[in-house]
Amino acid sequence: MNLYLVRHAEAVPLGGTVQRDADRPLSSRGEEDAQLMAGTLARLEGKVTLILASPLRRAVRTGELFRQSLGSHVILKTSENLAPGFRYKSLIEELSAERAPGAVVAIGHQPDLSNFISFLIADSTHTAVAMAACSVARITFESDDLRAGATLGWLLTPEIVRAAHLSL
Repeated sequence: MNLYLVRHAEAVPLGGTVQRDADRPLSSRGEEDAQLMAGTLARLEGKVTLILASPLRRAVRTGELFRQSLGSHVILKTSENLAPGFRYKSLIEELSAERAPGAVVAIGHQPDLSNFISFLIADSTHTAVAMAACSVARITFESDDLRAGATLGWLLTPEIVRAAHLSL
C-alpha cells in the first residue's frame, strides 16, 4: 500500500475576520500550491481511492483540491485522527480499518506529520523529517500490516516541483 502524507497548503494568518486557528482558509499561494501538488500526484500515482483530511478548514480545502485533480471516484473524508496532536496508533488503526483498494492520501499538520513519518520508518519520534507547506511524502508499506515495514520513498515540495518543471 502507498500512503501519501500531505501537509496542508499555506493558510492565511490569524487576525481580522479569522479569529480561530481551525477556521484559517488557504491563502492564494496555498490554493496554487495545492493545485500544483495535486496535479503532480495525479501524474505519479493513478490509484488513489481515498483522501483523509484533518477537520480543520485549511486541510479540508487542500483535500478538496487534491480530489479535483485525482478524480471524482476518490472519496474525501475528514478524520479526527489527523487533527493537530493526533495519536499515531489511532491513525494507523483507522487506515487499517478503511481497507482502501488503492493508495491513500492523508492531509494533516506540522509537527505531527514529520513525527508520524519518523515513527513509521524508524519507530522513533526523535528523527526529524521536514515538511514545508503542501509537501507530499510517499510512504510504502511492505504488507497490509501498517505497523511494520514502512519506507519513505520520496518527499516533494512545491519548490522542487516548480524547479523540475522549469528544467524540463
